Amino acid sequence: MRQNFDVLIVGGGVTGAAVGYGLAKKGISVGVVDATPSVDRASRSNMGLIWCQSKALGNRNYVEWCFSSSKLFKSLASELKKTSGIDIEYTESGGLIPCLGEEEFTKRSDYLDALRKEAGEKGYPGTMLTRDELQAKLPNITFGTNVTGATWCAEDGLVEPLKLMFALRHGMEHLGGTLIPNTNVIDIAKTESGYLITTDDGEIECTRLVLAAGLGNRQLAGKFNVTVPVVPNKGQVFLTERVPDILPSPLLGITRTRGGTIMIGFEHEYVGTDTSLHTEKFCHVAKWATDIWPALADLRIIRTWSCLRVWPKDGFPIYDKIPGHENAFILNAHSAVTLAAVHIAELPDFIMGKEICKTAADFTLSRFDEK
Repeated sequence: MRQNFDVLIVGGGVTGAAVGYGLAKKGISVGVVDATPSVDRASRSNMGLIWCQSKALGNRNYVEWCFSSSKLFKSLASELKKTSGIDIEYTESGGLIPCLGEEEFTKRSDYLDALRKEAGEKGYPGTMLTRDELQAKLPNITFGTNVTGATWCAEDGLVEPLKLMFALRHGMEHLGGTLIPNTNVIDIAKTESGYLITTDDGEIECTRLVLAAGLGNRQLAGKFNVTVPVVPNKGQVFLTERVPDILPSPLLGITRTRGGTIMIGFEHEYVGTDTSLHTEKFCHVAKWATDIWPALADLRIIRTWSCLRVWPKDGFPIYDKIPGHENAFILNAHSAVTLAAVHIAELPDFIMGKEICKTAADFTLSRFDEK
């Protein structure tokens, strides 16, 4: 029997699930079709950081978009616990970016000053900490001799990314949405009333279509003769044995999970679809991590892995209608976890025909057009 939805979302990762959840909250008939991943999901090499600080100088709208999402997470975590039964392990932890050496401290400080100047009267919620101030904030950690301080932002936070994804999916289903897992989209055809999607498990009809399949959007958008400028961004992560609760606020690149293990990683590699592990990369990251926190050198590494993440050409999200199609949309974002809450709040209305909010209005495909 052919399924039919007001909105069909192709892609059930954090972005697709967030938009599906937001639509279901509004009582919209929504389905999310999700392929069997060929490689580990982006959520699996994600530390779950809700990270807003010290980025996007020159793009004030993106800065505001991130911080607006961060502010929504506390209520979202409570809401998801009720609708899905899943605790996403949200922590209002704040976040730190450690600095090695005086030169790095000065660069971070100058960048923060520029962000603050750009924000003007709105202000910018980030500050520099001296080494002594950093040590006072994390008294149970003995930092390396070359650590000179850190940037600090109280509005950063932490969730468990896979639990977030599953909570969004289950919450959507609880609210009346439909998840169609392990199903590959074969073809998309325009009809008088919307779209007919052919999958390897049958056909689905919808009035509105959303492509939120991460890197898969490149192939799917090709069915509309549209090029989506996103590339694979490989992340490599390693996990240590458990430690006591001595890191209440994550260091960018070093995060303690709720279970007590330490996740370490910060590399961004642009090597196509290669997910092989490279020892030299791990050695580089391990050297950096132990320069920050020497005691890490005494911990056993229990697991290493890599996966591919989405990276739009300029690093910023893409929210747009497919050219020539009033009711078909493309969504791509690198920071899907950070932006999940604002995606729930703002993107459903956009999908249902309203103008997207001014803060996100510039994140269209047209910005990539050759001038």
